[in-house]
Amino acid sequence: MGDIEGQAATVVKELVQRRERAVSEHAREALAWLLALQWQRSRFLRHVVNQSVGVDDYDLSEEEIQSSMMGLIARSVIWPWQARNDEDAHYKDQWNHLVSVLLSSGMYWACYRPRGGGLIVSDNPLCMSGIVGTPPPGIRTGFFDHGVGIDFTNFRRITVPLGSRLALIISRDPDEVSRLDVAAINRFTVFNSREFVAHSPQWRQTHPKLARELPDLLERQQLVAPAFLQGYKPGSTA
Repeated sequence: MGDIEGQAATVVKELVQRRERAVSEHAREALAWLLALQWQRSRFLRHVVNQSVGVDDYDLSEEEIQSSMMGLIARSVIWPWQARNDEDAHYKDQWNHLVSVLLSSGMYWACYRPRGGGLIVSDNPLCMSGIVGTPPPGIRTGFFDHGVGIDFTNFRRITVPLGSRLALIISRDPDEVSRLDVAAINRFTVFNSREFVAHSPQWRQTHPKLARELPDLLERQQLVAPAFLQGYKPGSTA
């Protein structure tokens, strides 16, 4: 995990220094694997997996549950990442679903750099929103901006805040980056959070308009979240 994080950290530093909108191929690969790792090891996903397999029925210890989740991360992310440059490895041993989607030809990557900053971050760096294709029946349109009712096959865009002045936009639409602004990206960040959002201590003073919008966004997330959190009790909600 440290190697994946280290390569991604180097790439992020390059993106900050170069200040270009384009994201190079090697940067996309490093960041795609980081996002796959972050997605797979989130506490919320662990809760969902535990619920789906009914671990409470097996009277497992915390250490046993943790070991099982680490095994899942190894099989789905770490081992494929290690095998990706092995010419003798079978394709299935190099494959990760999210990485495959993010690096496909139908995905357009771009850096978004608001001149005045103002971006917030959250516990969930991979913020899915919007939908392509036929929407699932019975789900209100607004839920799609919370990442509800969409998956790796039908999301419209992913926004990844990397700090107050840099975000990634990964979209099926090459013109998406020109349509979004700080307020929209922050909205997706709040709506995809599962535990907390965060900003610098001076953020409210330097971005008063965005600060006025934040309480309403948090309130909407707190109202909608119980519908999909499956009993998850976040450590923090603000």
